[in-house]
Amino acid sequence: MMKTKILLFFCITAAIDAAAAVSSVSCSIEPQQIRIGEHVSLHYEFNQQPGDEVSVPLFSDTVVRGVELVENAKFDTLELKDGLIQVNMDLIATSFDSGFYYIPAMPFACNGDTLLSRALGLSVNTVEVNPDMDDVKDIKPVMNAPFSWQEFFTWSGIALAVIAGLAIIAFVLIKYVFKKKVPFISKTPEPQLPPHEEALLRLQQVKDEKLWQSGKIKEFYTEITDILREYMDRRFGINAMELTSEQILAFVRKNPEMEEVRQLLRQMLELSDLVKFAKFIPLEDENQRSMSDAFAFVEKTAPADAPAAEDASEDGQNANEQNKEDKK
Repeated sequence: MMKTKILLFFCITAAIDAAAAVSSVSCSIEPQQIRIGEHVSLHYEFNQQPGDEVSVPLFSDTVVRGVELVENAKFDTLELKDGLIQVNMDLIATSFDSGFYYIPAMPFACNGDTLLSRALGLSVNTVEVNPDMDDVKDIKPVMNAPFSWQEFFTWSGIALAVIAGLAIIAFVLIKYVFKKKVPFISKTPEPQLPPHEEALLRLQQVKDEKLWQSGKIKEFYTEITDILREYMDRRFGINAMELTSEQILAFVRKNPEMEEVRQLLRQMLELSDLVKFAKFIPLEDENQRSMSDAFAFVEKTAPADAPAAEDASEDGQNANEQNKEDKK
């Protein structure tokens, strides 16, 4: 019975020692005493199991007030014989004020538990100066560098070589690359024909193209109606290109100058809409009359002092005769 208790005691003691070895923190500082501006090494060791989650303290630019970091923490790992992993964390610090600095215990968290390192102390001594014995001198003034002719000629030669190279490049570009320089000629806008002259000229071009004779009925009506819309835009100041046929006819009804040609325009626009939107195929006489009506519309709405083209007068006369026959 006694042997069993002794064995149990040793087993519990071994288990406690093993658990204590699972996670432990140690630290050291070397040297413990420095002079102002000298470096000191802080060393931390942390033992852990391979699967443990460990959080170490982080430092920004100081360890404690008065002790500044020179190098951030560097980590190294070492696998121990008993399966544990030793994590080493080293920091380099210094101080520029004399005195004794207390570095408190640093927390290390492992699997929810917090382990503290031991506290450290650092003594920083000032530099003792004996004015009577030591040869203390002030900071030396700025030294004037002596003038060197060799450096002067060297840099002058480099500058002249660069300038000469740029001059050669500029000469080559001007003589050979930009030799045939295209003179700048400002483009003057061509004088624009009066609205009625331009419309009659374009209508004559459509007539010469013989679109409807070659089966291009839709293109024919699109051309003549676009010409008339642009003519009304310039002649009467209405945006006819953006208006429907009904809107154009409504404007014509309100304009006394266009009373005489209102019937011509209505017949032509209605027939054009049928061709373009309803795929209507007009008779040959209707196509001829639409061409004549377009000429007549422009000529009858042109300014009173505007000369009429010969072809336009002929087509306009044919349109008048055609209208008279339609009225009979």
